[in-house]
Amino acid sequence: MQEIFKNVEFKIKWKEDSIMRKKYIKVENIYLYILSNAEFINFMERFMALLPIEKDEESKDAAPKLSITAEQLAEGKAYLATMKDLNKKSRMKAETKPKKEIDRLRDRMFTFIMDRIKLFLDSPDSELRTAAEKLHRMASPYKGVTRLPYNQETEVLSGFLLDMNKTENMEAVRALGIEEDLNRLQSYNDQFIALVKEADMTESVMSFDEKMREQRNLMGDWYQEMADSAFATNFLSESEESLYFMSGLNALIKSVKKSYNQRTAKSGKDENPGEQPAEDDKGDGGLEFVPVEK
Repeated sequence: MQEIFKNVEFKIKWKEDSIMRKKYIKVENIYLYILSNAEFINFMERFMALLPIEKDEESKDAAPKLSITAEQLAEGKAYLATMKDLNKKSRMKAETKPKKEIDRLRDRMFTFIMDRIKLFLDSPDSELRTAAEKLHRMASPYKGVTRLPYNQETEVLSGFLLDMNKTENMEAVRALGIEEDLNRLQSYNDQFIALVKEADMTESVMSFDEKMREQRNLMGDWYQEMADSAFATNFLSESEESLYFMSGLNALIKSVKKSYNQRTAKSGKDENPGEQPAEDDKGDGGLEFVPVEK
């Protein structure tokens, strides 16, 4: 990266004269710290989609027209994958109900299913009564499951659901109209299992927010390096691919900034101020290079 810049002298200077200068495209300013996690991830996905990817000598994805190696590209993809995984887990954690509430829901659903089966035991419809009798025989050993300790109840309910969903029982299940109820019970049990696994996992010292912040910093630095490389490569050895990329990147940055401004205008404040940049900091991708006159 540094080698590219060593071949060109730059300084901040504006001077009107008659000497023809080479025109170039600079990268638009964007302060990545202001974006929410979802916006940051979306920006990076769209940034990567703009890269003119081709296979290198080892048949690995790279962007040689921008002087971006396969190793650099793989590094960015790894950061992005980690961020997406953290963001997904963070959303799931926020949306998941507390363990006790989930347990109450699965208890109530199990009881409802059992009561519905019992109800049809006295049905005047012989087909419904036969279906109820079949399922009642199968379900009877599971009575009292809601009084078991959490983990034991989870295992027993898993066995109950496995039996109810066996091929030979599905006709009876559909006849009594409890297929959707079983699906809900399965969902509640799965949520409970996920909560237990999360609690049992050895938690990292860092919280989700800390991990995400770390990954954002790493990917922000990676983005800056790739943007610098694209700018320098386009300036030194302009190509159709580099021009297309630079134009597309600036259009992307303008679009993201516009969306951010619209979002914050609605809320009336900056929702994610983050760490403020230094006064002389041009921001991520804010390159202000002017070629020295020769």
